[in-house]
Amino acid sequence: MAKEKKKISKKVKIIGNAIFFSVIAIIVTFSVWNFIDIRSGYKYPIFGLRNSVIVSPSMATVNEANTYITEDMKQIKPYDVVTTKQYGSFEDIKQYDIATYFAGSNKLICHRVVDKYVDDNGKQYIVFRGDANSTNDAPVSYDLIRGKVVSISRQTGHFIAFIQSPYLFIAIFGTIFFVALGMFIISHGKEKKELEAEKQSAQVPQEETNSEQPQEQVEEAPQEETKEEKQEEAQKEEPEESESSNEDSNQENNEVENTSNDKEE
Repeated sequence: MAKEKKKISKKVKIIGNAIFFSVIAIIVTFSVWNFIDIRSGYKYPIFGLRNSVIVSPSMATVNEANTYITEDMKQIKPYDVVTTKQYGSFEDIKQYDIATYFAGSNKLICHRVVDKYVDDNGKQYIVFRGDANSTNDAPVSYDLIRGKVVSISRQTGHFIAFIQSPYLFIAIFGTIFFVALGMFIISHGKEKKELEAEKQSAQVPQEETNSEQPQEQVEEAPQEETKEEKQEEAQKEEPEESESSNEDSNQENNEVENTSNDKEE
C-alpha cells in the first residue's frame, strides 16, 4: 500500500509540474511574441488577431461636434481590451468602423473611421477621429492600419497590461527560480530521509543476527562445560579408586601381618 501511494503521489506531482510549466511556457511564449510584435510596429498578430489595452479616454465619451455618432455605436473606456482583426483590403474598411493604426514609437491608436480616400498618386488613406475629440487625426496610410475592432472586453486590461509589461518577465523568472529551488530542497530532503530509512532497515537485520549469535554461543557453552566436567569427574574418580585399592591392599597386608604374628605367637 505504501509503495502504491508513493507511485500515485509521484504521478500527481509529475502531472502538476507538467501543467504548471506548460502554463508558464504559454505565458512566456505569448509575452515574447507580443514583445516582437510591438518592436516590429505591430506587424505580427497571432493568427491575424491582436488584443490591445485602451489607455486613453479619447473613445470613452461622445463630443457634441460628432453628430454622426448614434446610440448603437459603442464607446471604449480606458482599460477595456479590444480585439482587432486585420483587414483583407482597402475596400473592406467601412465608414464608422473602429480600427487601430500604427502611430510610431511603438504606439497604436484606436479611433473611429470617418473617411477614406485615394490621392492623385494612387496612395490610399484613412481618416480617423476619436469619439471624444472634435477634430480629425492626420490621414493615415493604409499600410499602417493594423485591424478592425471585432470585440470589446470591458475592464480586463489590467491583466493584459501586466502581461505586456517587463514586470511579467521578472515575475515569471522569479517564480520559476523559487519554485525550482523549493522543489530541489524538498526532493533533496526526501532523498536524505529515504537514505536514512534504508540505512536503518539495513542495520536492523545486522543487529538481529548479532543478537542471535551470542544466544547460540550461550546455548552451546553449557554443553561444552558439561563434557569437561564429566572428564574432570572421571579423572577425579580414578585416583579415588586407586586410593581405595591401595587402602584395601594395605588392609590385606595388615591382615597378613597380623596372621603371621598370631602364628609366631
